[in-house]
Amino acid sequence: PGLPTDLCFHPTVMSRSSAAVLLLALPAASGLVPTSLRPPAQTASRAGWCGLCQAPQAPPRGSTGDAESDAEVARRRAEYLESLTPEERQKRQVGLAKRLSAERSGQRRDVIKRKGKRTERKTAAAGRGFGVQRSLKYDRRPKPSAPCGCGSDQSYADCCLPQHESGVCTDPEPAALVRARYTAYLYRLPDFLMATTDPEGDEYQHDAAAWKKSLLQFCDQIDFRRLEVERAEPDADPPAVSFRVSFVQKGTINLCDAVERSEFARRDGKWLYTRGDVRYEAPRE
Repeated sequence: PGLPTDLCFHPTVMSRSSAAVLLLALPAASGLVPTSLRPPAQTASRAGWCGLCQAPQAPPRGSTGDAESDAEVARRRAEYLESLTPEERQKRQVGLAKRLSAERSGQRRDVIKRKGKRTERKTAAAGRGFGVQRSLKYDRRPKPSAPCGCGSDQSYADCCLPQHESGVCTDPEPAALVRARYTAYLYRLPDFLMATTDPEGDEYQHDAAAWKKSLLQFCDQIDFRRLEVERAEPDADPPAVSFRVSFVQKGTINLCDAVERSEFARRDGKWLYTRGDVRYEAPRE
């Protein structure tokens, strides 16, 4: 017990008398050369290689690899240990124990550093641990059979859902895109808002990641209450829609109406939002 596992005796390395002398010097012999200073395995065929355990063994400190020289070193160490007082021996053993403990702690820290980063990816309950994964849910879309949030008195499946799934609006009237974009804000669908913005318009942003992040933050800050489409001008140049949105900023009790006149462009049969003029009013009674 207490003998380091990397201390190995082999008849090709030292004689029995040398091993017996070395046993008397265990406290000194246990301070072998650190593993990082050992020769690589491909050069360990010389003295210091143990064929029984198949692992390269470093010779004791000060060893030359010769059996007679090692025996002389062990004899001197034994004489040195015999000359120590009990207090000095105890102090030496305490120092050795601290050094070994520090080495083990360093190895544990290295293992912790090598561990991979944690992930927020979760396993679905139905998978029962067999790797079935689910992505984080960013949107707040209702069931297809639920009433659509734009106030059209239709179900979500018959109103804005087809546009949200396809990412385009091909309806003859631009007011359909107003309703689809309103519910995209309501249901937290930044991809649809980005896809239906005209790249040649004032509202388009080239940094998609930053744009998406700002849209999500806006959706999280506003509680949308109601949409009213007041006037549609599909034949105007450019086509425009005037509408009113009632909302409350989360964390406050201030109800406000945003009155906007949005302009649109029709490209390849698809409506795209270009720009809008907004003013804010007190809510209607």
